[in-house]
Amino acid sequence: MKAIYRGAMLAPILSLASFAACAADVVSLVELPAPDFAGTAGVSNIAADGTVVGTGWPDGVVVRWKPGQAAENLGGDTFTLENIMPLISADGSTIVAGSYFSPADPNDPDALPVSQPGIWRGGTTWEAIGGTVLEQATPFAISDNGQFLGGSGVTTANPPPGTKVYSQAWTWSAAGGQHVLGAVAGYSGTHAWAISDDGRLAAGYGDNVPDDFTRRGVLWDDGVPVVLTDGEGRPVGQAISCNSDCSIVVGAGFTAEGGSNQAWRWTAKTGVQYLGEVPGAPEGVTYYAFDTTEDGSKIVGSYPVFDPAQGPMNHGFVWTADGGMVDLVAYLAEHGIDYGANFNELVIAAMTRDGRRLLINGGDENYQRQRAIVRIDPDAIFANGFEQ
Repeated sequence: MKAIYRGAMLAPILSLASFAACAADVVSLVELPAPDFAGTAGVSNIAADGTVVGTGWPDGVVVRWKPGQAAENLGGDTFTLENIMPLISADGSTIVAGSYFSPADPNDPDALPVSQPGIWRGGTTWEAIGGTVLEQATPFAISDNGQFLGGSGVTTANPPPGTKVYSQAWTWSAAGGQHVLGAVAGYSGTHAWAISDDGRLAAGYGDNVPDDFTRRGVLWDDGVPVVLTDGEGRPVGQAISCNSDCSIVVGAGFTAEGGSNQAWRWTAKTGVQYLGEVPGAPEGVTYYAFDTTEDGSKIVGSYPVFDPAQGPMNHGFVWTADGGMVDLVAYLAEHGIDYGANFNELVIAAMTRDGRRLLINGGDENYQRQRAIVRIDPDAIFANGFEQ
């Protein structure tokens, strides 16, 4: 590990007669070093034990960082979506990436590599998922238990000239294979970005690419789509993540007229709740909620701020039910950690379900990729002054 920063909230003073422990959050930051087998690397997801996966460049290999260990090269001829892929299950047992595999007829000079979800099988070996019905597919979602995947794909990779093909949302399991989810009225394309542990619920969005890139949040229940709206009937942006059973779904602000720019949290009981805006952030920026705790009390994500010289620059945020929105740099500073203030990119890409580990992906002022884990741990202090 390259560096550790530590800060703590002050614990309440205990009477000398008390021997009860008082828990206070201790926040620290651990930077993840660049792997020695890649020029640079970004990170995308984190397992419950703090294991991190990302992508090493320029070769596009999957990288794994286990706590306290050097980065591992898991291989893979992969492509990725920054901050989203590769995927890892909560228990760390299943790692999935968008991968290129040899065409069905490798002797066909016109055949292109097949793009399908690949499952890591140990070493540097990757295996394409079986039971597919879409010729090309990309994985964006993995259930916490690693048994189900979700994503989008197309029926044919090389359609005849003049033929339009649109992305279709799908789910997959080893037992049941790949299933295309129901189409969304008014939208030509669909994409699944989150899926429950039983595979019954999936969340994502519909769009009309290439004519309109606006994304509208959708929840599928047993393959049947429900377009998500707020209490006033307004559309919300894409759904990005959910908890283990998808009873809590989070997503992005709506990027067109008629909706809110704010990130949101949805439950069947409360409907859509907007998360508010970061104090001091420019008015009208779009917020993207990337992950949620199991109970929905903490949500993390990013918001882009336009810089005249560099264009949109992402900033991270932390939302809590009792504290609202705070910028990531400010959150760290509150806990005595000076990190990221001069970065040109800073995103909280993922979080463990207990909210104790936040995964940071970013680029510093010299445009060098940086990776870190924010650790939030209880600190039990006893009246005798000793720390448990």
